[in-house]
Amino acid sequence: MAPTDVTKQHVIEKYIKPARQRGEKTVEVRVGNVLKELGWSNRTPSVFSTLGSQPFQKQAGVELIEKRGGPASGGPSTTVRFIYRVLDEGQSPGMERKVLSNGAGLMSLYGICGETFRQLGGGEAYLKAERDWGPDAWEKYEAELAQRKKEGN
Repeated sequence: MAPTDVTKQHVIEKYIKPARQRGEKTVEVRVGNVLKELGWSNRTPSVFSTLGSQPFQKQAGVELIEKRGGPASGGPSTTVRFIYRVLDEGQSPGMERKVLSNGAGLMSLYGICGETFRQLGGGEAYLKAERDWGPDAWEKYEAELAQRKKEGN
């Protein structure tokens, strides 16, 4: 059996099925733990790529929601943890996403919190107050010029 198939089978049996039976919504799999449990060394890239692959997610009935740890490059490492959403039986990854080609999904958010911003004096006024912005660079420059003229310089 190919290492990819061994990895898939092991992770499904050891992590995914028990999590599903316990009714958990998410499951976390660490690359280094899988390598240790299988008694492997020098197979980090293989396990890493298998855990991130669509075929594995489809076969296991999970959806990758996050990768944590590992190097900044995002490359293979034994410290990388894959966090999956455990899907219901028969549900495949991405099924709950509904893509609307005309942008209606985004447009339904238009105006969200509009009344709140109006009560605060508008969006720009809110942001300016929230960020505690003082005068911009030109306003500072003009104020300095006015001060110099006032002082007679």
